[in-house]
Amino acid sequence: MRKRNHYLFVALFCLAMFGTALFFQLVVGLEPCPLCVFQRIALLFIGLVGLVAFLHNPRGLADRIYSALLVLGGLGSLGVATRHVWLLSLPKDEAISCGPGMEIWLDRFIVLLPQGNVTETLFRSGAECTEMSWTLLGFSMPQLVFPVIILLFIYLAWLFFKQDRRMFY
Repeated sequence: MRKRNHYLFVALFCLAMFGTALFFQLVVGLEPCPLCVFQRIALLFIGLVGLVAFLHNPRGLADRIYSALLVLGGLGSLGVATRHVWLLSLPKDEAISCGPGMEIWLDRFIVLLPQGNVTETLFRSGAECTEMSWTLLGFSMPQLVFPVIILLFIYLAWLFFKQDRRMFY
């Protein structure tokens, strides 16, 4: 199997994850916290890099650059997910905020985007990171997503080290 197919899988997987997040926000009514929004940004980055790599069908150094960008995006996503699960694991009396200035960073990012209802819907946070308003089998959304992000990162790291055996074209 060529690496190009893997890049398409990464793009479609991130699209599915992003679509699931929007479903839970718009249909179920769960408001994302700042860390959830940063997770969405990381998934968008990974998905876009995967899509561009699929369309470009790179070889050699370009393939390594795309793979490295995917691993960096995966590290960012894994870092956000780890922080979120850690915050949820703290006792309620020791619970702290999402992090110093997370809302400020998010507002600065949103200002750079085209303004409108879509931008506000996708990237505006309205919940606290330690708030568990929805659970499944006793696990919150970040705790359910965490193993998926770990597996995605392992897949991206494997993709980085995978050799594409194409000689021509």
